[in-house]
Amino acid sequence: MRFTFLCVAIGVGLVSCKEKDLNLYSYWQCNQAQKLDTTTIAKKLKGSWSWTKQDCALLGKFKYADKKIRVTFRSNRTFSVTENSTTLTQGNWRIKQEDGNSWGLAMSSPSTYLYGRILFCDNQVVFNQSYIDGCDNVFKKE
Repeated sequence: MRFTFLCVAIGVGLVSCKEKDLNLYSYWQCNQAQKLDTTTIAKKLKGSWSWTKQDCALLGKFKYADKKIRVTFRSNRTFSVTENSTTLTQGNWRIKQEDGNSWGLAMSSPSTYLYGRILFCDNQVVFNQSYIDGCDNVFKKE
């Protein structure tokens, strides 16, 4: 109760007090500091990634991965999204300009997990769609 009161006292809407919220600002800063171009982004994406969490802030929904979702980006520009080894979608991918100086994916077969701006930080990637009222999905490199 004191924790909630302190959060409200600090500033409504300025500081998030939910421990589970995705700190998108830190991902954004980390990604910007790397000064990535499309070639580097494509290289960093290659490999397999495990879904760890999703934040749908506009809907007030946050969840840690409740399914084993794995995304694999290959050198030949193909990808697959699997759930417990069952393929959900697969196709071709390329880097596209999302907005301003941000990059996202163009895919021949869309996946709800992979929409939005690509933000890298350490061994994680965020597909950031909350800027257009969608959900943000976080993956960890395997």
